[in-house]
Amino acid sequence: MGDIAGSRVTKTRLQSAFRSFVDLSRFHEPYSVTLTLKQSFVTTVDHLTVHSRIDRYRAVQNFRHFMNLLNKRVFGHSFFRHGKRVQVIPILEGGETTRLHYHCVIDCPRNEIDQVSFDDMIRLCWSKTDYGYHEVDVQPDSDNGWINYISKQRGKPDFEQSIDWENLHQI
Repeated sequence: MGDIAGSRVTKTRLQSAFRSFVDLSRFHEPYSVTLTLKQSFVTTVDHLTVHSRIDRYRAVQNFRHFMNLLNKRVFGHSFFRHGKRVQVIPILEGGETTRLHYHCVIDCPRNEIDQVSFDDMIRLCWSKTDYGYHEVDVQPDSDNGWINYISKQRGKPDFEQSIDWENLHQI
């Protein structure tokens, strides 16, 4: 019983530390975004068609590709030449019983991009990834309520692994 209580305390501390770490005041125009992943992919092994479930590794890799596409669309060659990047806070949620999906905050860094255009950019870039599913929700004006929601413990088989540190970028 002590291990379960200790684990719960550790998760709560991590959750609290994460919420303190996130600083939306440095975002220009944060959006609340949910990006859903396909459940599986098809490969051929020895002339047999095999359906494999999307795992965390493929999800993280897919999200990285999405962010590369979005950064290129937003910043053009400055993304490659000067390393300009959109700020993003990605959390991977789901597992055995729920379709994998990302809840994230994505910053719209330029005044020239209106809400409709940025929404369209996100949807287009997600659709160009291998595992992007058509269920996408984009809402302007993200706030700490969204941060609290995406960092909830429910729906995450491994809370510590749900924070996608590899793709997180905040100034």
